[in-house]
Amino acid sequence: MTSARTTSRTWVLVLLLAVATSACGPRTKQQRQAYGEKRTDEATLLLNEATNHLRELNADRAEPVLAKAKEVLAHPDVDLSPEGEMLRSELAELQARVPRVREEKVRREKQAVAERERKELESRVEKQRDAVVEAMFAVNEALDALEAKDAGSAQVTAASDAIQRTRERLKAGKELEAKDEDYGASARSTERKLEQAEARLKQGRRVIDFVSGPLGGSQEAPELEKKARKEKDLAARLSLYTEVRDRHRLCASEAEKLLSEMPELARSPLPVKGRPMVLKAVVMGCKKKAGLTQRAVVKLEKARVKWEKAQAKREKAREKMEKLKAAREKAREAAKQKALARKRK
Repeated sequence: MTSARTTSRTWVLVLLLAVATSACGPRTKQQRQAYGEKRTDEATLLLNEATNHLRELNADRAEPVLAKAKEVLAHPDVDLSPEGEMLRSELAELQARVPRVREEKVRREKQAVAERERKELESRVEKQRDAVVEAMFAVNEALDALEAKDAGSAQVTAASDAIQRTRERLKAGKELEAKDEDYGASARSTERKLEQAEARLKQGRRVIDFVSGPLGGSQEAPELEKKARKEKDLAARLSLYTEVRDRHRLCASEAEKLLSEMPELARSPLPVKGRPMVLKAVVMGCKKKAGLTQRAVVKLEKARVKWEKAQAKREKAREKMEKLKAAREKAREAAKQKALARKRK
């Protein structure tokens, strides 16, 4: 850039030349030619300054300098200078450059703004992409935990919350999808992954509900069966065996339902503590246990019927004895009253 000091010196030189030439006007051709050369020297300095301004895309500062150069070169004595025509041509060229320089400055300013906006967008997209990747990583970790042997309701909640946080993160960057094509494609890919994660969550929740519900109830049945074998009261024993049977039946029916919903679980081990269990084997095992327990239930129900019949028979005999006893008491009372009547006569 041209320094303020250089510009000041240029104007001082122009002023001095103007004062000098006004003090003694040209008279002979030689004097006029010398004066014209001074004017061209003055114009050369002005044109150089204007060129520097235009090179710096500063048309506002170049225009007044070119106007001054035009004024200097307009003097007729400039025609006598060998450089006069060349300088006027240079002046015209620089004047023609002014609108183009203005356009170029506007173009570069727009380009700078666009570049700044592009970099800002890149920074926002990068930050947003990192946040989505981090959130999606948490989803995958939560889903893996959901399939662990000790998975329960806490893991279901954690996976659901992780998916929700990722959806919220995607929503926060929604406007960037239209502004950045690559990020838009990445966001759509993440949406598809979240749909798959939702499916895994639904499957995991369903399996955990089964494991903690019907299957867990079936696994607790042996303790009830032990208690039933020790129970002496027939009705209580039958109630316990019926509950054991119902738990195994529920386990089998829910396992079959789960298997029909998710056939892929036919050979996949369930997240159960202890020995891994395959759903198809669970169906067969619960059905078998339900069948065996049903035999005990049937046997106990027959025993109960037999006991109830015996109880009814005993009750009937008791009632008969009560009636006989009452009849005897009544006969004795009648005889007593009859004897008292005879004494009164």
